[in-house]
Amino acid sequence: MNVTIKDIARLAGVSYSTVSKALNDSPLVKTDTRRRIVELARQLGYEPNLAAKSLVSRRSMTVGVLLPSLERVALSALVGRINDALATRGYEVILSILPPTSAIRLFQRLQVDGIVVFEDITPEARHVETVTTDIPVVSIGASHLVGSRFAVVDVRRKDALREAVRYLAGLGHKRIAYIGDARESDSKQQEKVAGFMEGAFACGLSAGDAFVLNSGGNTWRHGYDAGRRLLELDGRPTAVITGAFDVTAGLLRAALDGGLRVPDDLSLVSYDHIPQLAELDVPVTAVGAPVDAFGERIAEALLDIMADSGPIRRETHLDAVLEERASAVRFPG
Repeated sequence: MNVTIKDIARLAGVSYSTVSKALNDSPLVKTDTRRRIVELARQLGYEPNLAAKSLVSRRSMTVGVLLPSLERVALSALVGRINDALATRGYEVILSILPPTSAIRLFQRLQVDGIVVFEDITPEARHVETVTTDIPVVSIGASHLVGSRFAVVDVRRKDALREAVRYLAGLGHKRIAYIGDARESDSKQQEKVAGFMEGAFACGLSAGDAFVLNSGGNTWRHGYDAGRRLLELDGRPTAVITGAFDVTAGLLRAALDGGLRVPDDLSLVSYDHIPQLAELDVPVTAVGAPVDAFGERIAEALLDIMADSGPIRRETHLDAVLEERASAVRFPG
């Protein structure tokens, strides 16, 4: 049986409006009464009718998050931080992996207050139609969504990769590889490749001593297969920078299976600054924007544009941070 506000009012011996105010944390209701009503609602398993609530407050207190997939650990970690940051402000998060047009239609039916969109620009998505919405949108980098209230929150990928090269070169490494998704169609991945090459040039590494090994994707299997190819190279690099957590995990397993000791035989730095890097067989040095700061910034940007009723467009980028762990050591040269 669905419990309604009227049921709670009858059992609590108060008016319908008192229950409504108490469940919306109104200061017009005495603290003891509010606590009693909230506890009774919890015991009865009351679930608010979001559609009805939105008609009254013009807000549903929900946010839609559009993901390209559920497979990548870094995306899941970031969405978790966004969810935590929004939950402290009273919002609930609805996830969708539908194509952008279908996802926006769903979010409009659900009357969400805002949208966060993650879009990986793959070859198949080059000609995806632009989607226009009146709902406030925060995009992680480029997006196919367009609206009057729109914010971009992104990270400085080039700076992160340049910092990783500088760090390894500072340890004495003179032959360094970048392993990651190097598809030309994906602007985010190309930023990492460009940052790696710029960093290598700045550190005086030759083209033969700083090279890119295209993993072809960002999954664990892509990383493992790239790691197997790395093992077969003549003049194997002494250090590797990877472009994503899942690639790192797969590469590390391939290296260990192939008899390499990390970091003694191979130093390793990974893009995607997430806690999971510390939980691998060898805790891996991280570079990039820390996931906690990234998630908080995304939530703040969305809350800002949801609160502003006028046309708005903002763009912010987070700086890279390198966190040393046991996966990289000084190379004797």
